[in-house]
Amino acid sequence: MKQDELDNLIAALKPAAVGELADDAYARRPDVAQIRARAGASTVNARLAPARRPVRRLALAGGVAAVAVAAAALAVALPSDGPGGAPGGAPGAGHDGTLDTRTFLLASATTAAKQPAARGTCWYKRTRMWQDILPFKPGPGVPTPAGKSMGKPQNFQARTASSVEDWACAKSGTDMRFGTNGPLDIKLTFPTKKDEAAWKAAGSPPLDVNDGTTVSKPRMVTYSKGSHLVNPVIGSHEIEWKTIAKLPATDGALERYLRRLWQQDRRGGAHGYTAPADFGEYVFVSAWDLFMAPTTPGTRAALYRILARTPSVRVTGQITDRLGRPGVAITAKGTSVRLVVDRKTAQLLDFEDRHTALPGKEAGSEYLAFESQGWVNKLGATPAR
Repeated sequence: MKQDELDNLIAALKPAAVGELADDAYARRPDVAQIRARAGASTVNARLAPARRPVRRLALAGGVAAVAVAAAALAVALPSDGPGGAPGGAPGAGHDGTLDTRTFLLASATTAAKQPAARGTCWYKRTRMWQDILPFKPGPGVPTPAGKSMGKPQNFQARTASSVEDWACAKSGTDMRFGTNGPLDIKLTFPTKKDEAAWKAAGSPPLDVNDGTTVSKPRMVTYSKGSHLVNPVIGSHEIEWKTIAKLPATDGALERYLRRLWQQDRRGGAHGYTAPADFGEYVFVSAWDLFMAPTTPGTRAALYRILARTPSVRVTGQITDRLGRPGVAITAKGTSVRLVVDRKTAQLLDFEDRHTALPGKEAGSEYLAFESQGWVNKLGATPAR
């Protein structure tokens, strides 16, 4: 890495960015900017450093391996990859028993369109994230740390998991109020007894989890500024919360809207981002952000219809996610992203990005399970189940 690139990356990680979210609130933002920063194989570098979105999780979850030289003695925390999926027969399947992509996505569009168009004061979501703590492994650009100041490289592998709750609440005019609560339900596991013994021999140190550690207590943080850190993103374009419900609700209008953004990003979007040449890839890597936002049933249905006629998008089969929920896995050519959708409700269950790790590190992936979402009438409330 060139010195100016390293300087820019380090600058993006400076605590000054935290001030936009009122100190602690910024640090407590969960998961998704790290994933959004690397959502497509052709957009990896461009999405690392947008000044508008000071990478919420990128450094804290171990996603910024470019600074690995400075942190080489620490265990590398990478959100872990998801379970494999195998094709299976089901209603609407093709002649070979596997799911047909177009049939499934059009059926999901029909299901999404039938969802109630209820609105509330606050949009709530609860997300679970897994992180793999990998042993230190030297490699090109990641030398073995020298000197006692760097500490002893960790030699064990572990997995942490935790959940976090988020609220985005409308106030008068264009004002917004945000809240986040976590980490919740922290779990720590080891792949082998040898790894657990090595962790204990190291003094059972706290391990990274959702911008905290395995010994962190849940904490509620509320803030008013920094909505750009939680806005849905399409390419380099942010969608303001107050305009999400106004997105086009027919597939023709939504596709024209998305193509206009894509063409702008093809010419060169904000902060050096350049969109991939394939429109389908561009839409697919942003689709999860729109599915998790309070878009209308019409917009969600339209998005499924656009994906249904996108040649690069395909269904890979039925799987069971880490929470034990059955779903259908969807990928797109040219990306490392996989989405898992609930067949009965058309709700997005999981997001996974199987990215390539840094020099000297094993490949890892981001894995998020969306546990719950919906409208509530006040910050701190949760949807009825």
